Amino acid sequence: MIDEASISNYKSVLNQQFSLGRVNLFVGADDSGKTNILEALCMAAAAHDNALDANSLALRGIKTVKPSMIFHSSAQSKEIEIKWYEKNSWKKAKLKCDDTDKIDASWKDISWFEPDYVNKMNNLIMFISDGSIEGTYPFADESKNETLNAAFRGSRNFRDFLIYNINMDALQNAENKNYKEPLGVSGEGIGKLSAKLNEEQIKEIQSYGYVSWTDNVPAPESLPVLFYLALFIGKRTPSTFAIDNIDSMLAPELCKSLIQTIVQLAEKYNKQVFITVCNPAILDGLNLPAPENKAFTVKMADDCQTIVEEVKDRTSA
Repeated sequence: MIDEASISNYKSVLNQQFSLGRVNLFVGADDSGKTNILEALCMAAAAHDNALDANSLALRGIKTVKPSMIFHSSAQSKEIEIKWYEKNSWKKAKLKCDDTDKIDASWKDISWFEPDYVNKMNNLIMFISDGSIEGTYPFADESKNETLNAAFRGSRNFRDFLIYNINMDALQNAENKNYKEPLGVSGEGIGKLSAKLNEEQIKEIQSYGYVSWTDNVPAPESLPVLFYLALFIGKRTPSTFAIDNIDSMLAPELCKSLIQTIVQLAEKYNKQVFITVCNPAILDGLNLPAPENKAFTVKMADDCQTIVEEVKDRTSA
């Protein structure tokens, strides 16, 4: 799991750092910067998966904009920096784009070429080399750099990170060949989703009582809840992922109950999840304080900077 994260110069997030748990709830009004937090983490994961082209980022759930629109307005730097603490060490992605006005431009992770990192890599080469590795890092041969850098990337769990943000059309119509929404952005058709669940998993979903069924067919209004439960119970979902605007299609009471169930499922299936909501009442579904659960208020300051503050108990939200 990711235990801590730091985000600098990503859209409205100028400089924020926060500790994390297994279930992380970000609560704030529209346009407060909640989604920007998820996207920044997603950018870091993409960097350590060497997948920073525009199409790959869109498939992960990141909204495609010109790179020049991503940097915070008050920052002098044209670079994004995301750090995260995972497996007892800090990882970093420092992202730069050479063509900031091209909407489909690719980003580069330049953290691999900073002096401290270069020294670390060359010390590693000296330690492990039997004479077969000649020269010093960085090599002119990019494939050599890739091979060595792979050892320092974040875990596979984090590198698969993506953002789910469903809508009803996506759930019902993704089977349609004309439907172009990528999986990471808007979920998948209910037919595909159900096909990936075995009988035992379907019975577990039915046991929670959130979904209305008629002859084992879920009612249309139950599709969002079915989808969220399947994210945790099914096997296709990454170990670390995000759900954006989980309360957009759910009544507050239902969403609170669902959050309580998500806490149980995240532990049972060893998932780490980052969830954004608008309604502060949803916090009632999260047991605070608890080390496995974290809640944060997300606010937009007067200088258009997103501020993230941890909620120690529900009365402080």
